Amino acid sequence: MTCRLTDGRTLQLEDEPVGTGAEKRVFLTRDRQFAVGFYYGALSDRRERMDRLTRILTNYNPALANNGAYWAPYFCWPVGMASGEQAVPIEFARRQQLVWPPLAVVTPTYRPNFYFTDRFGSQQEKEVRWFTGGKASKFVPQAETGTLLTRLQVAVRLARAVRRLHMAGLAHADLSNKNVLVDPKSGDACIIDIDSLVVPGVAPPAVLGTPGYIAPEVLAGTAQPSIATDKHALAVLLYELLLNRHPLQGKRVNSTRSAEEDERLSMGSRALFIEHATDKRNPPHTPILIPYRRLGHALAQCFTRTFVDGLHTPRLRADAAEWEVALYKTLQRLHPLANGKWTVLGAGLPFTSLAGNERISGPVFAAHFWRETPQGMVDEQDLLVLWHHLALHDWHLRVGCLPDERADRTPRGYVAQHAGKWWLVNTSDSPWYTADGSAIRRNTSVEVVSGLSLRIGDELPARVLRLAPLT
Repeated sequence: MTCRLTDGRTLQLEDEPVGTGAEKRVFLTRDRQFAVGFYYGALSDRRERMDRLTRILTNYNPALANNGAYWAPYFCWPVGMASGEQAVPIEFARRQQLVWPPLAVVTPTYRPNFYFTDRFGSQQEKEVRWFTGGKASKFVPQAETGTLLTRLQVAVRLARAVRRLHMAGLAHADLSNKNVLVDPKSGDACIIDIDSLVVPGVAPPAVLGTPGYIAPEVLAGTAQPSIATDKHALAVLLYELLLNRHPLQGKRVNSTRSAEEDERLSMGSRALFIEHATDKRNPPHTPILIPYRRLGHALAQCFTRTFVDGLHTPRLRADAAEWEVALYKTLQRLHPLANGKWTVLGAGLPFTSLAGNERISGPVFAAHFWRETPQGMVDEQDLLVLWHHLALHDWHLRVGCLPDERADRTPRGYVAQHAGKWWLVNTSDSPWYTADGSAIRRNTSVEVVSGLSLRIGDELPARVLRLAPLT
């Protein structure tokens, strides 16, 4: 079956849909490169949807902006649309109960790593719901579940993608466990269902969201989906991915009239964080083995701001850029365990696995970040936990660098353990200087000892690493 797009291209479609949602029937192209979602039933806001799709395909398309190739994998962004009587034969439209004239959105098919084979041998899309500790997670092979490292990498990609949308003034409006694909095995993630974005001044929200991810003010009827409500949904997703539980689903019953009213109140006007430090009216259904504060101060601060301070005051919620930086800081505090898993170390945190059932033996060194400026030394209140084979990059060694879309990802050095000693090896062309002025040049090393201070490079401001065992 031939489908003609508004830009003149034609696609050859399979005759029967691969899936049907609330608004669209989805057909794959015969080469499996694209999915075409046709609206079916009734469509009262056709002009508005066409205007929204046109702007999403053009003005707001990150793949057409600077660094577009970098952003393309972060989204399943629409690449075309079909509209009008010439799009598909009328017989096909009638048989599939499509709106007439037809209207459809074209997206790339999902990358192969976003599928897995469950324990029953069926192929499934890697929606977040499979990996967050619920009933569905029992059907996921252990090899697909990932580690703390890869889940933090997934979280970074989600925060970065949402930050990119919000920077353009767009709100997804339906961030949820069904509209995000993740691959905890490799650390990959992708946001889908882009065609319903809230475009400011053009396209209002088409949906309120997905239960469990709708912000309290939307359920309470005092707000519509927006960037502020996206912040709530993003935080819920990150909490679920990293801690395998929902932040608001506790034992508290807010209505005995109906399950629907109880859900509306418990996620809406009476929502209460299950780990609230002082208000214990909504305890978790099962004892918490890993409190959110065990992930370290950076993430704990963002969770507190969103689920305590900002739960009913949207302006206080952490935004996507803040989540991104907090995740970077957490990745810098990771340390491997003997069983192949990872833990978070730092001031006030135990030298154990997250659950506390495995202890780290031997000293662990950290590089504390200072900044040398013309006015003097400044403590950056940040650090890097060292471990064997850790690669050093610009964001570890240079002031003001982040591992974002602008970063140069060339390794500048590495950490090695040899003959019972720890070493920092410089593989860059920029020298490192010890406190006595000795230069550590390319392909030379310096032993890590308590009190070692390394100034990176010749420019100001300069990153200074002060090495000390973690206590």
